[in-house]
Amino acid sequence: MPLFLILPMGFITLLLMARAWQEQKQVNAARRWAQTAGRILSSSVEEIAVPVRVNTSIRRYRMAVRYAPSVVYEYFVNDARYQSERLRLGSRLLSSEACDLEREIRRYPTSGAVTVWYDPANPAEAVLDRHTGVGTRVQWLASVVMLVCTLAIIMVFCR
Repeated sequence: MPLFLILPMGFITLLLMARAWQEQKQVNAARRWAQTAGRILSSSVEEIAVPVRVNTSIRRYRMAVRYAPSVVYEYFVNDARYQSERLRLGSRLLSSEACDLEREIRRYPTSGAVTVWYDPANPAEAVLDRHTGVGTRVQWLASVVMLVCTLAIIMVFCR
């Protein structure tokens, strides 16, 4: 039995599932968060340099530009002012195209009013959207694919 395949795949599957599960628990808990009025301080598309592999046969990387929404907002809870940049719960995926994020940024114009959802136990933790992002759904999908592949390998080699 090829344990050198099954063990790493099983480990990666468990890690992906654990992270997705943790993020989903946070989304479920956020359903009980309080809301308050907030105001957008700035809204833009941010450029982020990330290393990407350019050749799979040799470990060489180059820096590539990816984009992420950058929205800074303020809100008040019990007369205390808070500021946050977090749009939604879960993992954040970067985009290779800035235009993909322009539509999302338009929802948050500078000086615009927004509803802010915050954790009553920790008002500094807040989001503008209590739903999970695409990153969490990608983690769930990847973990299911990895689980199916791992089980298929086990079934083939354990006959």
